[in-house]
Amino acid sequence: MFSKTKGFDPFSLVIGILSVILSLFILRNPLNSFKALVFVIAILSIVEGIFKIAEISQLDRSLGMSPVWLIINGVLDIIIGILIFLDPAVGGIYIWLMLSIWFIVDSLFELWYSRFAERNHKGYFWFEVILGIVGLILGIALLFQPAMAMSVALFLVAFYFMFFGILLIVRSF
Repeated sequence: MFSKTKGFDPFSLVIGILSVILSLFILRNPLNSFKALVFVIAILSIVEGIFKIAEISQLDRSLGMSPVWLIINGVLDIIIGILIFLDPAVGGIYIWLMLSIWFIVDSLFELWYSRFAERNHKGYFWFEVILGIVGLILGIALLFQPAMAMSVALFLVAFYFMFFGILLIVRSF
């Protein structure tokens, strides 16, 4: 069913090269890239809100539960997206706060989870604890340094495109 010989995939190569170029563009033009990131977030927020509201009838029928929270969440997504379009600074604040909170919450989870890892593997336990503490410190630092948070956000996006691009280039051969 599956062939052991794999041929050349030009589509993956092109997408991989474009992803690497986009990564380099993001790193060379951080201000314009951040503006673009803000508008992409605005568009995604509006689209996600519309989809949440559109699937209310499906949720109500399949789960038999009240769709009030889904309506509120969808409307909030749309409002946030519109606010970001009207004032891109709101998008910068959104990215800053969400990234900071994400680091803090994820690090707290890692610290909580490390207690389960301690039972099985001491080395992994200390690795989890150290990464959790470093992430918590970084999250708190990002919370008080908006410019650093925005730089980290751009770096993460650029890193993703670079990693994804290299993966596709390698996979294409």
